[in-house]
Amino acid sequence: MLDSFQIINFRLFQHLEVGRLNRVNLIVGRNNAGKSTFLEAVELYVSNAASRVLLDLVESRQETWFSEAQPQLHNSTGNSVRHLFFGHKLPQVGEQGILLGEVSSNTKLHIGAAAYQNKNDDEGTLRKIRVPSFQLDLFDEDLSNVEVFLVAEEGEKTRRLFRLDRDFRDMRLYSSRNLYEIQESEFKSTWQIVSTENMPNRKLAALWDLTSLTNLESVVISALKLIDSRVTGVAFVEDVSQRRSGENRRIPLVKIEGTDEPLPLKSMGDGMTRLFHIIVAIVNAQNGIILIDEFENGLHWSVQPKVWDIVFQLAEKLNVQVFATTHSRDCIEGFDSAWNKYPALGAFFRLDAKDGFIRATEYTSETLTDAIDMDVEVR
Repeated sequence: MLDSFQIINFRLFQHLEVGRLNRVNLIVGRNNAGKSTFLEAVELYVSNAASRVLLDLVESRQETWFSEAQPQLHNSTGNSVRHLFFGHKLPQVGEQGILLGEVSSNTKLHIGAAAYQNKNDDEGTLRKIRVPSFQLDLFDEDLSNVEVFLVAEEGEKTRRLFRLDRDFRDMRLYSSRNLYEIQESEFKSTWQIVSTENMPNRKLAALWDLTSLTNLESVVISALKLIDSRVTGVAFVEDVSQRRSGENRRIPLVKIEGTDEPLPLKSMGDGMTRLFHIIVAIVNAQNGIILIDEFENGLHWSVQPKVWDIVFQLAEKLNVQVFATTHSRDCIEGFDSAWNKYPALGAFFRLDAKDGFIRATEYTSETLTDAIDMDVEVR
C-alpha cells in the first residue's frame, strides 16, 4: 500500500507531494487541478511504466492527433508521448524525466530518454549499448547510428520501452511485440480502473466471470440492493442483435424478485450501473489498487453514505487501496460519514492550482467534518 506519493514532471505536476495516504483516499479540486492526472500517475507507477499503459494514457486524451494541415513530426521532439511530461516536452538525454514513488523512498521510478548504439560484443553478437549523455557530444553531426529510446529506470534496473523517433502506430506495434515488455508478475500490484464512463463491457464481463460462483458474488448483489432491494442475481448473456457490430456482445442482466423476465442492467438506471462497476472492480482488485474517477457519477446523494460504507469495509477486508476523485459535495459528505465510522482507514486531500504550480492540502477526519459543518468549500 502506498503511504505517500511524489510526482515530478508528469503532465501538469512539476512537483507534487502527498505526505499521507491511507486505505481509502478521496481527492478533490477544481477543474484542471490534476485529479484525474493523479490517478494516471498512480496507474503508471504500479504498472512499472508498462508500455501499453503509457500509450493508453496518451490515446485516452486524444493526444495522438494530427491533421493534413499539420503533418506529423517523425522525430523524438514531436512524439505524442511528450504530452505525458511537464510542459508537453520530452526531456533531453541525460535530463530528469518523470519521477514517481513514495516520498521517503530513495528508489523511485524514472521515465526518461536514453541513447543507444548498435555494437558487436566480444562474441560478434550485435547488441544495443547505452551511450552516456556526455559522450553524445563526441559524435559528429550524423547521429544515424544512435537510437533514442524512452526508458524506465528504478534502482539498477533499466527497461527500454520504445524508440522515440517512431510513429505512434509503430510504437504500439513495437510494444505488443517487444520481448522485454513488462509481465504482469512484475507489476508493483494489481489494479482496476473505473473511469468517468465506467469500464468497457468486455472488461466488465471478464471481471464478472471471475466473481460469479465465488463468495464475493453475494457481496456484489448485496451492494446492488442499496438501490433496489428486489435484486437477487446478475448474469451476462450474449446479445445476438449486436452480432454485426465490433463491440463485445455480452451484456449484464439483473434478476428482480417477483419479475419473471430478467432486465438489462442499464434499464435499472445510471446509479445501479455505476454501483455494479465500482463493486465488481473492487472485489477484483484484492491485494491491489482501484482507481475511480468521479466516484459520484449516477449515484443519488441519499445512497452515497451507504456506498462509501461498503467501500471502506471491502477495502479493509480485501486489502485494497482505493483512490477516488469527486466534484460533488454530497460525495464528500458521504465519504466523511464513512470515514468517521472507520477513522483509521481514510485520507482526504484537495489539489489547488496557483501560478502554474499544483499543491495538495491534506485534511484530517476532524478538519473535514468541521469544514462540512461550517459549510466551508472543500471541493
